[in-house]
Amino acid sequence: MKKRNNSLLLGLYISSFILMIAGVAIILEIVSLGIAIAAIGFVDFIIACICKSKFNSFVMLSNKVDQSMALIDIQLKLRFDLVPNLVEVVKEYEKHEKQVFTDVIKLRNLAVNTSDEKLKLQYANDLIPKLNQVIVIAEAYPELKAEAIFRSLMDDLTEIEDKLVAARRIYDSNVNTYNTKIEVFPNNILANYYGFEKFELFKIDSAERINVKINLTNKKGK
Repeated sequence: MKKRNNSLLLGLYISSFILMIAGVAIILEIVSLGIAIAAIGFVDFIIACICKSKFNSFVMLSNKVDQSMALIDIQLKLRFDLVPNLVEVVKEYEKHEKQVFTDVIKLRNLAVNTSDEKLKLQYANDLIPKLNQVIVIAEAYPELKAEAIFRSLMDDLTEIEDKLVAARRIYDSNVNTYNTKIEVFPNNILANYYGFEKFELFKIDSAERINVKINLTNKKGK
């Protein structure tokens, strides 16, 4: 009887040990699963933070491009506002170049009235050679160049053109920074996912600038 009790006790010990091992295994499995879930959640959190940081940097650089484009728009508006006054002053001395004056005002009005940024820039560029013709016409009239209003207009135009050149440089610099940012890996994947696209550079050849280096010396004596 005692031997049977010992066997029963041994069986209970073995069963308890097996249950304990099984319990430990289950606990470890639960803990491992919890750790795995926590690890996945942590990785997801890190990835989300990185994506948000990248998105914010894209937005910031894109806004800088827009702001520098606004600086160009300001100077273009000042140029457009000056054009009619310059044309009117020169027209008083030259009556035979009506087509040039008409073309200048037409391009100026097209640029002012369009809401399409690319079209505005195109009209602004098309205006440059025409406006240069007006300045060439003015060169032939010493009396005109001696007038205070003409001198004031040319001074204003010179200042506008200098600021426009500076604004273009800032714009191109910001565009280069932004375009590089969204083109490198892995930014290009995120930029494509979020819908960020490249900006075009705003480069203008020196030959396409307005000729503001006019000789304002009164040559009546010649």
